[in-house]
Amino acid sequence: MKFVNFKCRSQVRNGKILFFRGSWLADYPDAENYLTVFYSKNPAPPNYTRFKNAEYDRLYEASLICKDEKERFQLYQRMEKILVEESPVIFLYYDAITNFTSPMIKDYMPNPLNLLKVKYIKKIAGTQSSDIHVERFLL
Repeated sequence: MKFVNFKCRSQVRNGKILFFRGSWLADYPDAENYLTVFYSKNPAPPNYTRFKNAEYDRLYEASLICKDEKERFQLYQRMEKILVEESPVIFLYYDAITNFTSPMIKDYMPNPLNLLKVKYIKKIAGTQSSDIHVERFLL
């Protein structure tokens, strides 16, 4: 059994380490969930990198009050461009989800957060099948 190095976690949280591996998972389906990680007024967590960019912050704040979906998406794109140019992080990989379903099942609803609500899934009475359908999603 390998124990987590709590000293290393503390160093990351306190900005005392220059290089580390981390991850971030969305808990609601909006790009803002990821972009908040780089907002300089957010402490660590979530802004473990201590990223600070006045233009990024201005765009982030504008996106929070923007009601127009297309305009907000454009703000997100501009923020993403800043992140790519300044590279406070290196994106190594994205999670992928593989779901196996069967024609015997109804009301199965995949979602971008991979939250499976089994209370809605039903087996169709009297069916038997060995057919399996595979669906793959990138998160």
